[in-house]
Amino acid sequence: MITDEPPVVTRVATVCTGNICRSPMAEVVFRDLVERDERLRATVIVSSAGTARWHEGAPMDPRARRALDRAGLRGAGSPAAYADAAYLDAHDVVVVMTREHRDDVLARRRRGVGQVILLRDLIDETDLDLADPYYGTDEDFDECLAVIRRAGQRWTSEFLRRRDAGSSAV
Repeated sequence: MITDEPPVVTRVATVCTGNICRSPMAEVVFRDLVERDERLRATVIVSSAGTARWHEGAPMDPRARRALDRAGLRGAGSPAAYADAAYLDAHDVVVVMTREHRDDVLARRRRGVGQVILLRDLIDETDLDLADPYYGTDEDFDECLAVIRRAGQRWTSEFLRRRDAGSSAV
């Protein structure tokens, strides 16, 4: 059966504190994974924001950009944005970097649908929080990015598995 209905779009947000390190790196990684898969390309939109307003409008931290460049990820992240209730309510899936981010997001969301996922839960790691590389070295940014990449790969494969099985959960 052929239908003219547009595909259902899933809006994914990656969230950290200031939205200049972890969440914009995650945005670039998730977006890259989505763009590489034709099954996801037209149905998943990725953005990022922060739980604090510290850097609103600022570009990604240059060290985060360099980590992405070293990994061959050239996509641009969005300028830093604030994850207010309207932003969070507009997303179906919110991937957070720490338990504190998860608590902030859950407290701000007004709508009870969608998922809030702790990034490290995606890869079954015992250390639940993804450390902020902001005060660290290039190696810290590279390690952070490696965790984000593993989680992103896991999320996209799980998303496709559940979607193909007809589940509404993401």
